[in-house]
Amino acid sequence: MLQANRPWSRREAPADVVAELEHDLDCQRLTATLLALRGMRDATTARAFTARRLADLHRPEGMQDMAVAARRLAKAISERERILIHGDYDVDGSTSASLLVLFVRACRHQATAWIPHRRIDGYGLSEASLHAVQEHQSQLMITVDCGIADNGIAARIEAETGCAVIITDHHLPQASLPQCTAVCNPNQPGCPYPDKALAGVGVAWKLAWATATVLCGSDKLTPDLRAFLLDALALVAVGTVADCAALTGENRILVHHGVLALKRTMNPGLRALLDHTRLGEDFAAGDLGWKIGPLLNASGRVGSAMANIRLLTAQDQGSATRELELIIVENEERKRLTQILTADLIAEAEGDPRWRSRSTLVFAGEGWHQGVVGIVASRLVEQFGKPACVIALDGGQGKGSLRSISQIHLGDALDACREHIIKGGGHAMAAGLSITADKVPAFIDAFECHVGAKIPPGSLTQRTDYDADTCVAELDGNFFTSLDTLAPFGIGNPEPILHLSKACFVARPRLFGKDGDHLKGAITDAGGGMRELYAWRAAKHATSLSAGGARFDLLIRPQASRWRGEMAPRLVFVDGKTA
Repeated sequence: MLQANRPWSRREAPADVVAELEHDLDCQRLTATLLALRGMRDATTARAFTARRLADLHRPEGMQDMAVAARRLAKAISERERILIHGDYDVDGSTSASLLVLFVRACRHQATAWIPHRRIDGYGLSEASLHAVQEHQSQLMITVDCGIADNGIAARIEAETGCAVIITDHHLPQASLPQCTAVCNPNQPGCPYPDKALAGVGVAWKLAWATATVLCGSDKLTPDLRAFLLDALALVAVGTVADCAALTGENRILVHHGVLALKRTMNPGLRALLDHTRLGEDFAAGDLGWKIGPLLNASGRVGSAMANIRLLTAQDQGSATRELELIIVENEERKRLTQILTADLIAEAEGDPRWRSRSTLVFAGEGWHQGVVGIVASRLVEQFGKPACVIALDGGQGKGSLRSISQIHLGDALDACREHIIKGGGHAMAAGLSITADKVPAFIDAFECHVGAKIPPGSLTQRTDYDADTCVAELDGNFFTSLDTLAPFGIGNPEPILHLSKACFVARPRLFGKDGDHLKGAITDAGGGMRELYAWRAAKHATSLSAGGARFDLLIRPQASRWRGEMAPRLVFVDGKTA
């Protein structure tokens, strides 16, 4: 007998909005429901949402200081100044830095990328940044995906070296902003830029666009620069998806066109990644996060993210392939370390009844690798549905990563714990901190107090939300064509989950895959129609699902996948129970 993993709850869309969208768009009620659940309130916004037009992107000059930054970068390119691109060691930082290096190269000049070493130099601007400027004798330094919390380093660099500093970032600002030539961050106070959800690589791409218009003297770009900006959307897509940025607003447009650009890319590094991950030509935005993201993250977590720069800016396939081979080795080590620590902490959380009554999970330990604590924190959130923090201690100092759930904003949580940490910042759902070992117990209590006040201990019941009730016959070709226009899916725009009642297999489903741990078979229900159902890693359910004559209530994800360029609709098993 098949039993559901979690309770189910249907999300409710406003009935009047659904009816209006169904009429004005002349679409199925199911499609109208999915649009309403994604915030569409009228046909105009719905058409813009599904169109995903580059023409709907906001002008980069609308971001505070962007015009100043673009003029300064254009000057550096025109006058052949020494340019240093200061990145961060995650995928967003690596793609951002690579994008600007390639942009300067497209302008027939050269820029040098530099990313701090995670364990040696720490995060963001530091003394190491000042030394890097001095070593490269830079005349212009541009930060990407970092720098908004600069601790006064930007002003020191400008005062002590004469190097102009441009900060491009998207993280939440701290108490004071950097004092330098320009600060481009849509989240800084007073910035009128309407879309606050851009990833660091999105801000970097906007800088490239603004600089190109300065260099060309108008919005009419040269064919080469226009082609570069379109091709560079491949890097924007990889960095945005890997950084778990919300796929709403501009990010949906950038990632949609970025996936198309990635499929046709001639970038040797990206081509090497596509070949290694066997993504081919039929992949979606989600595949970037699952297959490419972990590889690029491994360099910054285990080794040096400079390997990513060498890969993504390689000028020939041989160099890219050799660099990727090194990254693959680091990724295997990253997976090994992650699996060990994740298993240990899950066992500890499950074995100690005290953790069950808490609203948070915080673990700290000596000898843990700093590079994997963020991944492990994410796994804890997935497993227990609570905000989690994992801190790697070394000689009395700790570096931690936090991951959250939708109800808790980590920026607010860190502010509530500020007296117990050295520094900390990030996003609503992901953040990092530095702390001394002796302050960890006080931080644990303060973090629990803040979260517990918003979510009382024991009140978090993990459940699976679904979008709508449907039947197999309703999932026809028209529906899947409409579904395709709702993509790309990800944070803020999740794949729809639908409920089927009393469905059954047309014939006995079969196991497949290298280890025979996946299951598939055609299903139908009382309304007729037939669709192929895939259940990943579902061998444990094979006996229940194969029971003759059995009917099931199912939660499924409809996916408009493609095979050799043709639409190949399928349903993916999420959860189920015997009806």
